[in-house]
Amino acid sequence: MIPVLRRRIAHDEHGMGMPELIVAMSLFAVLMTLVLTTVVSFSRAMTQDTAANDSTNIAAVGMNEMTRVIRSGTTIERPSVASVPTPPHPVFVEAKRESLTLHAFIDTDSATPKPVKIRFQVDPATRDLVETRWDAYPTPGHPTYWSFRTTASSERVVARKIISPASGEPSLFSYYRINDTTKVEEQISLSPTGALTETERLRVVAIEVTMKVQADVTERAEPVTIVNRVGLPNLGVSRLGLL
Repeated sequence: MIPVLRRRIAHDEHGMGMPELIVAMSLFAVLMTLVLTTVVSFSRAMTQDTAANDSTNIAAVGMNEMTRVIRSGTTIERPSVASVPTPPHPVFVEAKRESLTLHAFIDTDSATPKPVKIRFQVDPATRDLVETRWDAYPTPGHPTYWSFRTTASSERVVARKIISPASGEPSLFSYYRINDTTKVEEQISLSPTGALTETERLRVVAIEVTMKVQADVTERAEPVTIVNRVGLPNLGVSRLGLL
């Protein structure tokens, strides 16, 4: 009885054989592969979600600021010359695909309101959307009218990583007027490098802003696009084509 017990104990002390070791290592490798795959997938999903949220936040902040300013756009009255009424300055000083300059009554003192000239422009090098402002001052000899300074009072970036539109995609700014015949809104044609004429700027009743933002420099997440068409209530023109 004792010799049999000794042989069993000796056999148990031999440990795992080569076949058992290979099976154990294979199972361990499969388990580690599953764990690493899960971790990598989770990390990739978190990175994509973070990048998408960053792009959405950037686009939303920029869109809110531009919408607020554009809705406050207004014409600026000019003094008469030799008793002859002078047409007012149009709302838009300049209107291009990625640059827009306008007059607006915004962020001003309610007791003594005065307009401000504001430009939104995409920096072609950094693709940042920059807002520049010029203060107004009473026109010399005509204190009830306004002129604008030539030196900017402020400049700031309101959105970053604006993607340049591909061929066939809408640009940052698209301009709309009322069709004389159909009385519905139609887009004003604009060449890739051109700008609206003063006559065309006077007919603008709405601006469509298309912001396409890619905050992830690795481009692992899809860019975010926000579109909003903004009317100009201060013009007193109905977008249904009625005055």
